[in-house]
Amino acid sequence: MRSKSGDGKLTLLHIDDSADDRALVREAITLSETPFEYHEADGYDAALPYFQFHEPHGHPRPAMVLLDYQMGGHSGLDFLYWLRLMKKITSIPVVMFSGSPGAGHVGESYAAGANYFISKTGDLAHLTAIVRALHLSVVSPKKPGPILLLQEYQPDPRERPGKPKPA
Repeated sequence: MRSKSGDGKLTLLHIDDSADDRALVREAITLSETPFEYHEADGYDAALPYFQFHEPHGHPRPAMVLLDYQMGGHSGLDFLYWLRLMKKITSIPVVMFSGSPGAGHVGESYAAGANYFISKTGDLAHLTAIVRALHLSVVSPKKPGPILLLQEYQPDPRERPGKPKPA
């Protein structure tokens, strides 16, 4: 089930205890020009209403969850375990988003039911490309976009500041 808002946008829920990380993702979504309706929660407890209630009584059901691996209190893994136990919502794609991409974190995330694992980046152009790829993975799940972008990522030269975009 793909949750869409009234204007056809896909609901993306970003669960992260860092206000700076949430602001960066919010900006990347705006720059990506993808039809995501951005919602955020500052941790485990703030995210629960998105899954316990449905419109019009609560929050919209997300089409995708971007989940921080390390949060104060409960971890992203704690939330992911809880989410995957809920039979009606196990199909929602979850992207584990981590600032410490150790091999153990990657393996634990996939074992807990994450669909993707992405290392956090402070590079807005890189993050914007990630948001575009995530959108493609939601609208075309059988033809996923290039979700894992390598460390050697180079921004598209057509997207340099001050240079007009090609038509």
